[in-house]
Amino acid sequence: MSDIAPLASELRLAVHRLTRRLRQQTPSGGLTLTQLSALTVIWREGPLTAGDLATKEQVRPPSITRVLTGLEALDLVERLENPRDGRQVLVQVTPLGSQRMSEFVRARERWLEQELAALPDEDLDLLSKATVLLDRLAAHSAPDADS
Repeated sequence: MSDIAPLASELRLAVHRLTRRLRQQTPSGGLTLTQLSALTVIWREGPLTAGDLATKEQVRPPSITRVLTGLEALDLVERLENPRDGRQVLVQVTPLGSQRMSEFVRARERWLEQELAALPDEDLDLLSKATVLLDRLAAHSAPDADS
């Protein structure tokens, strides 16, 4: 394929639309998208400093402080001492936060399972192969493969 620009554009749009549809399947429970995104990172990666979270979320530290304050008020995250550096605190998901994240993920997966179940086997086989390629593409030369 000599001109891959059209494929790149279509792939970007398709991934964007699918991501948007998946986000719509999450019962937000009053969380903003920013709070949900931060909670997801903390849940996936374990205890983090606010600075590390701000970097991963690509926001300034004062912004992440406001997000964390809101999540803490909802009892979804808690702050604890950093055993490696007493000047910093770590943020981790509470049991309630972990439960909520499990519910969010399950809601998204249920929707996707329903959509996939309506597809013919040939399409499912193709998507299975494409998933491997998309995962490889996402990990290739990524500055932060977890973003």
